[in-house]
Amino acid sequence: MTVRQSWEVYERMIARLMADQLTTELCVTPNARLVGEISRRSRQIDVLIDSRHDNDPSRRVVVDAKKRKRKIDVTDVEAFRGLMEDVGASHGFLVCPAGHTKAAEKRAQLAVSICLVPLDHIPNFDPMAWPRCTDTRCLHGRIFWDGYPEFSVKALPIGGLAQGGAKIFTYVHHVGKCDRCGQFHVLCLSCAQILSVPEGALTGVGVRCRCQMPWFWRTSAQHDRRGSLFAELRVTLATGEIKTVDRRPF
Repeated sequence: MTVRQSWEVYERMIARLMADQLTTELCVTPNARLVGEISRRSRQIDVLIDSRHDNDPSRRVVVDAKKRKRKIDVTDVEAFRGLMEDVGASHGFLVCPAGHTKAAEKRAQLAVSICLVPLDHIPNFDPMAWPRCTDTRCLHGRIFWDGYPEFSVKALPIGGLAQGGAKIFTYVHHVGKCDRCGQFHVLCLSCAQILSVPEGALTGVGVRCRCQMPWFWRTSAQHDRRGSLFAELRVTLATGEIKTVDRRPF
């Protein structure tokens, strides 16, 4: 078994393509699991797309990335629609390098989009170049960045307002999660430090990077409106405002 089998590379490539094309209001989780509302079983989802800042699952999208030589047929679409119904997805993408049959296209209708992503995209894509998961128990996990929040601070001149107006400094971060264990990570682009924010391990104010800016990162467990349990990455600002900047299912 290789560290990254070809089907797994294909799934990560599809997740990256999705994240790069979506609005920042949505977050992307590769290799996600949700408990089905109908089946009551854990359902594996190649790529899960959900609302980033709230627990409303009405915009949920699931993606099934099939790396194989045959075309998607009607049975594939029917099974996928069953998965969508089970996890409450409003839309789904079936992705395959070999195309689809006419019957599959008719069965898909409006709720499912069938996409063709050729395998020749893979040679230029390497998830092993992503930063390693910082959890030492996670052997081959890599960090999948899917959000880029900015926070600003107002700084006064040393001599006070008499020396001039206040200046606004903006700090950009990358937020994401491990594509294997799901642990949240934050990259501060100012000091280049990658913070690990594990679920359930933090108390008090949370963690912050070497910049020591007046915001803190921590996690919280919340249920969405369908009752599914999600882990949320949150930032607490100096004003006391708390923002959810990333989410993933437990």
